[in-house]
Amino acid sequence: MKKIQQQSVDVAFERGEVADVEVVRRSDKKWYFTFTAEEPISRKLVKFTLLTQQGELRTWADPRRLFRFLSERGVRQGTFLLHEDDDDEKESDESS
Repeated sequence: MKKIQQQSVDVAFERGEVADVEVVRRSDKKWYFTFTAEEPISRKLVKFTLLTQQGELRTWADPRRLFRFLSERGVRQGTFLLHEDDDDEKESDESS
C-alpha cells in the first residue's frame, strides 16, 4: 500500500480513477480508508491511502467525519473492515 498526499488523492477522485474504496477500523478511535487506482508511472493497479502533512497515516477518530470526507469526493459505496488492523500498518511501513 502506498501512502500519498491529499492533493494526489483529490486528483484521483476528480478524474474518476478511484476504485475499491475500503474503510478500515484500526481501533475504536482510528479509522482510515484505502482505494485502488492506476499508478501513474507503471500503469498498474495499486492500493493507496492518505498521508498527513507530517507523513503519517491519516486517521479519523470519528468515522462519521471520514464518511463525510469520502462522500464529498463522490464515494457512494465501498467495503468496511471492522477489525483492528495493526498488521496492515506494519506491512505498509515496510513497503514504503
